[in-house]
Amino acid sequence: MAEFEGKTQLSGMAGEIRSATTSEQFDLGGYTELRATDLIKSAFSSPLTEPTKMIRFTFVVGGGKLVRSKYNDDLSKWMIAALREVGYTADNSAAETFDSQGTFKQQHDTGQNLKYIIVYPRVTCSEKPAGGGAAQEAVVDRSSPEYIACACESATFKDMVNSKVVSYKQKKHLLQVLQASADRFQEVEAKLISGAALTASEQAIYDSNSGADTEKITWLQAEIKRMVDEGKLTRGEKADLLQSIESNLVSTEKEIAEATAEGKPKKVEKLAVKKDAIAARKVAVSAITPIQHRLSQGEAIQKLYQRLFPLLALEDKGRSMSLTLADLKTLEEKSDIEEAINNLENASRGWFVEDADFAALCQAEAAAAKETYAKKAAAAAGKKPSGGLGGAKTGAGKASTTSGWGTVSGKKAGSGSMGGGGAKKSTNSGFAAAFGDDDD
Repeated sequence: MAEFEGKTQLSGMAGEIRSATTSEQFDLGGYTELRATDLIKSAFSSPLTEPTKMIRFTFVVGGGKLVRSKYNDDLSKWMIAALREVGYTADNSAAETFDSQGTFKQQHDTGQNLKYIIVYPRVTCSEKPAGGGAAQEAVVDRSSPEYIACACESATFKDMVNSKVVSYKQKKHLLQVLQASADRFQEVEAKLISGAALTASEQAIYDSNSGADTEKITWLQAEIKRMVDEGKLTRGEKADLLQSIESNLVSTEKEIAEATAEGKPKKVEKLAVKKDAIAARKVAVSAITPIQHRLSQGEAIQKLYQRLFPLLALEDKGRSMSLTLADLKTLEEKSDIEEAINNLENASRGWFVEDADFAALCQAEAAAAKETYAKKAAAAAGKKPSGGLGGAKTGAGKASTTSGWGTVSGKKAGSGSMGGGGAKKSTNSGFAAAFGDDDD
């Protein structure tokens, strides 16, 4: 990568990025897959040498109908693929701190109606020893779920979990965040007690801690246990938990064998009780009928799909025959409906939801809406549902849904809404599922 040794080696946007010393924003309107890939590889394949502090780069990759034509629909996908190819990873909580180097996140500014990919580059200044200059200013993302969870008071924390961290998997992730934060706070506190000076980032950690780590962790652990006891696990969560239980069982059996060989009957007896408890837990978890969560805005999303499906059928009709002016006028609404669906999906995204899990939730809403639409179309035509949507009349009625906790039954979307969170762009919305496979 000799080409990156000097900023004079590159020109254009890549050269601007390599020579930047402050955070910058770039518009990628008109970029093709080749240009986007070359930009990322040229700019981010090696650490930036010019910055003296942590910076970030914001790339505009899409927006609302007024600017949508400037950007290829796949631009975000190309950018993400290229970033991953050079070793960058997605991190929703990334901020302008050295520990966010080599990460990126997607963001949708609903005010300006623009979509961004924000890149936190690797920088060589993070490797330089402290001292001899101005202290690194601590940059804390006070809007991140991690910061809010650690900084808020206990009562607020419980309300937040109930609305934005609803699944077992989300709660497990949050528990790890709290435990890591508590450990780090104890390290900082010990350093302060010893009389040593804190760095800017350490001072930020100390100042932002609510002092209620133990209470939050204890309460959250009880919530996680309650979800298991009440059988509120998805299929994937059940499988992961059973795998963990099986691993504990094997480990305990190994300890029993070692204690037996060492002639320690009391330890063997204690371990046997532990083994029985683990085995009983395995039986209980194995008997759980998995649930399927829903997006918190699922009802509204499905109503929009009922308006979208006939437009998709009309658009498909236009591929084989000419449409009337009235048809073309009708189709003008399609992009607005698609954007509204995407916005509601993003608004439904809870905290600590992985991309694949979020995509599955969006696809489940689309599949459920498709099923409802097909049934109404078939009823209007006086025949049984065939699964096809082409040429069907508009189904304007309310989508069939349930409330409370649901159980997985075939391909039908269950219930248990996912809490609404930050407006992260859906990397795989339910649109594809509307006319594709119905598989979970």
